Amino acid sequence: MSLLAEFEAASPNLVLGPTLEAMPAVTIDLERQYAVDPEQPVAFCWVRCAEPPHFEATLTTDDTVDSFDRVGTTDEWALYRIHRSDSDVVGAYRQWVSVGGELLECRATDGRWAVEMRFPDRDAFTAYHAFLEDEDVEFELHRLADGDQARRVRNREFLTESQREALVLAHEHGFFDVPRNTTLATIADSLDISNQAVSERLRRGQGRLIDEYLL
Repeated sequence: MSLLAEFEAASPNLVLGPTLEAMPAVTIDLERQYAVDPEQPVAFCWVRCAEPPHFEATLTTDDTVDSFDRVGTTDEWALYRIHRSDSDVVGAYRQWVSVGGELLECRATDGRWAVEMRFPDRDAFTAYHAFLEDEDVEFELHRLADGDQARRVRNREFLTESQREALVLAHEHGFFDVPRNTTLATIADSLDISNQAVSERLRRGQGRLIDEYLL
């Protein structure tokens, strides 16, 4: 029986922790993360901030970051590839992989990470929680839910609220019709977010629907 967990976490020793402390107004969406070497995972992050040059200058002084490069931009967001340093950084990636966890959503605002994860069972979540406590990571649990039951009952439990909102709005406006009756920009304006952000929500939401009902 899988378990869904939603929580907030913060620590200067988490990757990008010093940057978030220095620039609490920045918003960071973790798009994906992978690792050839589990000690140095690579993260692709969408970043929105008022002063991109200041953000990049802050990254250069962040001890949790080994290197970074900007790989894409939109009107409001920039996509960065960030290599974690091998210094004394909390090894959250390696730990959640070792207990069988899956990162579903991860966004940093106001200096804190808002995280949604799926674990194979409660013991796996407990082990990950204990690891974060041992690393002195501030942790605030918002919700635990039966992941298996949630998937059987309704899509609200395996779609995030933002993904569901974007998908419903796109459907109501005819975005999925052939031909389309609206544009991505119109949906983005309705949600007051960037085109890239709404595109990501739709793509991830559709991916989860396919995983649930077609695979």
